[in-house]
Amino acid sequence: MRTLRHRWPPALALALLVPLLMGTTYKWADARGQVHFTDTPPPAGTAYEVMTAPHSPPAPPPMQPAPAAFQSVPAAAEAPPRTVPDVAAGARDDVRCVDALFQLQVLQGDWKAYKAGPGDERRYLADRDRPAEIERLTRERDASCSDDPATLASQRARAGDLFQSMSPDCREAREKLLNLRRPTAKSAPSDIEKQQAWISAHCPDVQRDGVWLADWRYVQRTR
Repeated sequence: MRTLRHRWPPALALALLVPLLMGTTYKWADARGQVHFTDTPPPAGTAYEVMTAPHSPPAPPPMQPAPAAFQSVPAAAEAPPRTVPDVAAGARDDVRCVDALFQLQVLQGDWKAYKAGPGDERRYLADRDRPAEIERLTRERDASCSDDPATLASQRARAGDLFQSMSPDCREAREKLLNLRRPTAKSAPSDIEKQQAWISAHCPDVQRDGVWLADWRYVQRTR
C-alpha cells in the first residue's frame, strides 16, 4: 500500500489524533485518496491499518509510611495554656487555703479569738460559735487547698508564717518599734536597731485583714 504524506493543518491534526488517544484506531484512505482515522473499521473491501494507542503509564504506587528511623517524632502533648480567669481562680483558692489553715490554727488553740475592727476595736468570737466557725473553715480548707503534696506543703508553711507574723508577740513588737521611732520618745538608735533586728528574725513580713486572730491575754492555762 502506498504511503500517503500530507501536511495537516494543526487543528485538523489534533482532531485526527484524538481517536488515537482514546483506544484502537483504524487508518484508511477513501477512493479520492483522503486519509481517515476512525475508531471503527472502514467500509467493507477498504484496506486499512490498525493503530493501537500507547498504553497509559502505570499508576504511581500508594504512599508507604517512612521507615521508623526517618519518621518524625510527634511533639510531646502539652497542657492547654491556662487562661487569665483560670490563673486568677487558682490564686484566689491559694489565698483561701492559706487563710483557712491559719485561722483553724488560731481557733483550735486555747486562746480567745477576735477580728480587728476600726481603731483598736476587737470583735471576739463567742465560745458557743467556735465549733460552727471551725466547721466552716474546715470546708473552706478542703475546697481550696491543693491535692498536690508539694503545693499543699507550701500552703501549710505559709499558713505557719502567717500565724507567727500575726501572733501577739509580733504585733506587740511592731507597736513597740513604732513607739521607739516617735520623735517624742527620744529613743537611742541602738534600741531601735535591736527591736528592728528582733522583728526581722522572728516576724515574717506577711499580713491579713478580716481574719480571726489570737489574743494571748486570755490564754486558759491548765496545770
